[in-house]
Amino acid sequence: MRQNRVRALAAAAAAMVTLTPGAAQAVGHHSTAGEAVAGAVTGATEVADVAGVAEVTGAGARKREINGLLTIVNKARADAGVPPLVWDDSVAGQARYWAGRRVDDCRLTHSNSRYGENLAKGSSPDFSMSDAARLWVDEKPDYDRASNSCVNGKECLHYTQVVWRASTRIGAAKTRCDNGWTYVVANFDPPGNWVGRRPY
Repeated sequence: MRQNRVRALAAAAAAMVTLTPGAAQAVGHHSTAGEAVAGAVTGATEVADVAGVAEVTGAGARKREINGLLTIVNKARADAGVPPLVWDDSVAGQARYWAGRRVDDCRLTHSNSRYGENLAKGSSPDFSMSDAARLWVDEKPDYDRASNSCVNGKECLHYTQVVWRASTRIGAAKTRCDNGWTYVVANFDPPGNWVGRRPY
């Protein structure tokens, strides 16, 4: 059986890990002085439902996707000693909008909305919001709280956004890209990963 690769990308840096089945990628920004990372900037972004975003078929399937994502994210938050996130449809609206914009190219490019943002994509049609959340939470060993930094050049900013104490709301969406990959966007409000601050 063929092993597939998972690439976790952050700006220009990349770290390789193995995932089976299907390849997957995740991306987040590195911080610069005075700037929020993980795609969070000030300013509003228009939010709209975009045709072609196959977020999840059926209300039951959508609820399972949301519950799966929240279970993984809130377990990581509980382990870090921070309160759980709640689902917010308006935050999810921004995620749907951005997922719709990426259908053509499936690029892990940030929307630069006012929310914190984690992105991921997987080659499997079964790649879920939960799979994306696992990729982000799996960065936990690469975060060193004492130095408040990622270790050994690894990516950890997805994890720190997931467990950012000040974030209270989450919304997410997924879509099937034209190239067959599945794309997941999660937005966090308020955004995390502020330079010089610890997540918890």
